[in-house]
Amino acid sequence: MAPDPNSASGSGTTRDEASVKVPAKDPKKKDEKKDEDLSEEDLALKQQLELYVERVQDTDPGLQKVALESMRQEIRTSTSSMTSVPKPLKFLRPHYATLKAYYDTMADSDLKKFLADILSVLAMTMSAEGERESLKYRLLGSEGEIGSWGHEYVRNLAGEIAQEYTKRQVRIPIISIDMIAFAHWLTTRHLILGEEASVDDLIELVQQIVAFHMKHNAEYEAVDLLMEVS
Repeated sequence: MAPDPNSASGSGTTRDEASVKVPAKDPKKKDEKKDEDLSEEDLALKQQLELYVERVQDTDPGLQKVALESMRQEIRTSTSSMTSVPKPLKFLRPHYATLKAYYDTMADSDLKKFLADILSVLAMTMSAEGERESLKYRLLGSEGEIGSWGHEYVRNLAGEIAQEYTKRQVRIPIISIDMIAFAHWLTTRHLILGEEASVDDLIELVQQIVAFHMKHNAEYEAVDLLMEVS
């Protein structure tokens, strides 16, 4: 009688049963492998930033302040001449959602504004398309020097301002506008159905960005932004 092809050397074990199960990959080991690929300097920076993230969420306001100021300094230094994604932004990417969630739990304070500044910069590489989170957190932040975060941040913010400005404009068709409303449209350049949506906060940022561009010989970028909001 021919041997059963599913049997293994006379035992009743089938090939399926005899197959070796490959254990699932451990994500922790994958992260450890990534860390091994980093230089000592980069690994030290990554670990330091992770410590800052932990201390930002500490109950001690003193520790929070030191962590936020240190994190701001690391980011500002790296974004001053941005040609690729700076390492601090790269290492903080996995913590973006965590910092956003913690921000929502904070009481109004200067510390909360400082964290908003950081989230505004991180949003450059983490915000979903169309969310304009860089602008959102800039408006919630400390209103510090806009150019201190680098040219790329300013350029990104200008793009989001243009999008938000357009969104706030709701034009009424000319056939339905009476003379008073039309005069109002000529004055404000927009009419809002119902309550008027202010753009004062956006124009204030535009003025800061235009001044930054003019100072750094980027007149064409200043003109582009002004055309977007005119």
